[in-house]
Amino acid sequence: MSEPANVAVELTILDVAFGGKGIGRLDGKVCFMPGVLPGERVRAALVKDHKDYFDAVPLAILDASPNRVEPACPLACRLFQISNLRFDMHCPGCAYQHTTYEEEIRLKQTQFRSLLARSAACDPNAVLDPIPSPQPLGYRNKMSLHAQRDGTEIRFGYFTEDNATVIDVPACPLAMPAINALLSELRAKPGFLGGLRDGMTVTFRWTERDGAVWWRGRAKERETWLLEASAIGPLSVPRNSFYQVNSAVANLLVRRVSELIDLQRPDAVVDLFCGIGIFASAAALHGVPSVTGVDEDDSGIAAARHNAKQRGLVHVEWIAAAAERAMDRLCERPSKGKTTLILDPPRAGLGQPLIRDIARLAPAHILYVSCAADTLSRDLAGLKEAGYTVRQSQLFDMFPRTAHFESLTELTRGRRGS
Repeated sequence: MSEPANVAVELTILDVAFGGKGIGRLDGKVCFMPGVLPGERVRAALVKDHKDYFDAVPLAILDASPNRVEPACPLACRLFQISNLRFDMHCPGCAYQHTTYEEEIRLKQTQFRSLLARSAACDPNAVLDPIPSPQPLGYRNKMSLHAQRDGTEIRFGYFTEDNATVIDVPACPLAMPAINALLSELRAKPGFLGGLRDGMTVTFRWTERDGAVWWRGRAKERETWLLEASAIGPLSVPRNSFYQVNSAVANLLVRRVSELIDLQRPDAVVDLFCGIGIFASAAALHGVPSVTGVDEDDSGIAAARHNAKQRGLVHVEWIAAAAERAMDRLCERPSKGKTTLILDPPRAGLGQPLIRDIARLAPAHILYVSCAADTLSRDLAGLKEAGYTVRQSQLFDMFPRTAHFESLTELTRGRRGS
């Protein structure tokens, strides 16, 4: 890998890759750059010359796409200025603020189809139309900002692409208005920024009942749980436990999972990586006679038990354990009939050891909720080897304007349609 000289090149953007960077070709190699759209003619500066590809940044849009719009955030990637081979910093969180939301959904759907097809585990006809977010901005119910001291300067915001430098963020258009209002109020308070230690993280969170709240570092376990409105009613959520950042799309996802469970009519549901138990509780509310929720977050499982008790769901079992350890226990149980396995793993996905355990458990159906289409694609190839076929898969745009999205994939044991 080498640092190219200050060289400006012109090229046409052919597509946008998963991750949000545009793709061009230069000297027989792929060239990746942010902030550009298919069909655009761009003047760009090369940043790094890798063995197989270039990294670049756009300096000027010579021929703009009709889908190009002005970003809502001044920190979003626009055009870069060169100064002694250094480039203007930008916030890397938003990959699509320079385009219409309709074009963003189209690009993400194309990427999703391509990744699933590449795994050779998914018929393109099984990929359903995408579910957009009701709000492309102002949707995030949670935001974490980082403090960084550089001499007398204090920056409070997000990490840039180097994962080391913090860019100051006075407001984030992805966050709910109440969170931005609280951030503005805190930044205006004498001593707030000065009281932040270097490396400290401050979390902002909003719920309809609690409004906007904040805490430094990790919330204390004794802190009051938040109450989140959901598709199955109010849910208590510990401050350090996971809950989807886009409540509206999360509710659409829960409703779709519930519809599929109704169609599958399982005798048992196992919800792996269950968090506070929303999918497991939904299954129980839809009449599944035997439901088990598993998560390694002790606080999340405590909240799941509480949430289930509030609804009178006494036939749900909750296991506080890592997925791999719990699967050993679940595989040794006598069969409870036709089982649906719900999976909602972190971005790293499942991996082969857990896929082998799933093959041992042999559920009739799998509902795989994924926040990372690349690891989903890898896991679907492994599940195909284990005897599963994708019946349908659908993109849920949980994270508008960013490179990320959620998806729900239904798999069945045996051939498609069985």
